[in-house]
Formats: sequence, structure tokens, C-alpha cells
Amino acid sequence: MLKKFLASFLVAFTMISTTSLATTTSVSEVINKNKLDNGVISVNYNKDSKIKVMISKDNKKYSYNLNNQSIQIPLQLGNGQYNVFILENIEGNKYKVLSKENINLQLQDQNKVYLQPIQLINWNNDMNAIKKAKELTQYCKDDEEKVMAIYNYVINNIAYDYNKAKTVKTGYVPCIDEVLKNSKGICYDYSSVFAGMLRSVGVPTKLVMGYKNDIKTYHAWNQVYLQKSNKWVTIDTTYDSCLKNKNLSLSMIKNSNQYKVSKEY
Repeated sequence: MLKKFLASFLVAFTMISTTSLATTTSVSEVINKNKLDNGVISVNYNKDSKIKVMISKDNKKYSYNLNNQSIQIPLQLGNGQYNVFILENIEGNKYKVLSKENINLQLQDQNKVYLQPIQLINWNNDMNAIKKAKELTQYCKDDEEKVMAIYNYVINNIAYDYNKAKTVKTGYVPCIDEVLKNSKGICYDYSSVFAGMLRSVGVPTKLVMGYKNDIKTYHAWNQVYLQKSNKWVTIDTTYDSCLKNKNLSLSMIKNSNQYKVSKEY
């Protein structure tokens, strides 16, 4: 379902591995840390060339396409030291480092990062999807009721787009309102919509990518934090939407052992 996205991610790592750190220059003003207390940074670098942002901590790396716009990026790998690189494509798979900054993250509540708008889950209070989330949850008594209300809405109002799954372009990022307007999408769309709507009503939610035991291609789903039970649960709205359309039984909370996590946002 996310085969092309996975391919672009692997290519990004190949590009990054060829980067020459000797070309580093100081352009720290492109990295905004005003929202570091929420576990996110903003990056803004306007240049007519292919620019990537790479975040690394310990042995984990995440990369994002900048595309001549400001983006908000999560520091979701826990407290500690992060390295942030702004990379410019030279040729082929070769990048040079335009800027590098070390950031020390120390959050008291590490779930705060999963309440923020980010590039892959881009939402704001003016969006129709977010207004709908608040409407659906206005009488809910707790997080569990909020999750169930938004879960039912998503699986009943978005159909899986098999054609899009075949034609989606490398570097695609969902637009939550567009997905709901079109009433269809791929797993990446489902999980972005679900995460954005839940985050907007105060429920920490991860967008997760990896593999499911009975799906051959790269997949996306969500992990949701339930405050009352103090645990993260696995929810797959794409999978359940397809089950529902086939009149098959479904259960909102999945067995996490059936999923293998590669990336989480």
C-alpha cells in the first residue's frame, strides 16, 4: 500500500550516506526551536533545489523533503541529543550539508509530541476535518469515547482507493481535508486523517509505518494512547474499512504482534 513511499525512503538513506560533512555551513536560522517544549521544530529553507531535512538520534534516522516550504518536524525518539541536518542535492544520490545543529530534548511528558501538527499529519483548527472531529467528540466523556467516535467516522466515510495505491507518486504527503472531501484514500491517508483528528481533540496518536502479517506491501496504521488504561493500542482504520465493506467482523483494537514497526511519527 505504501510501496512507492518506502522506495523513496530507502533512496533517501542512500543519498544521505554519501553526504560529505566537510561541506557543513552555519545556517542555524533555518531551524526554529520555539515549540521545542512540545517536542517539535520548524524548518524553513527557501532555495530552488532539492532540499532534505534529516533527523538522527542514536542509530535511528528520519528524513523529510523540504520542497521550498516551512515544515514542522517531530523529535519523537525520546529525550536526549538529536542531530538536525539540512541537506542539498548536488547530483544523483549525493547531498551536501548546508546546516547542522545539535538539539537537546528534555520533555516531562513525552506524549506531547504526538499531539502536534507535523508534515505527515498536517492539521489546524480551521480545517473541515478538525471541525468534524470536535463535533463528533463534543459529548464524549473520555479519550476512549473520542477514539471510538472518530474511528467509526473514518471507517464509514473513507473507501480504499485501489487506483491511487497503484499510481501514488514518490514523496506523496496526505492532505487531510482532501482525503475526506474525496471520501477515499490509501493507508497513508487513513492513518494521517485518523491521527490528525485525534490529536486535535487531545488524544496522543502516532502514525506508524511498517508491515502487517497478512499484507504483502508496506503499510500504515496508528497507535493511540488511552489515558484511562495508560497504554498505547494499535488501530488500523484502513484494514477495518475494507473489512466493513466486505461485511466481515472487525475489532477496533488490534493485536500488535501482527504488526512490525519500521517508522513512527
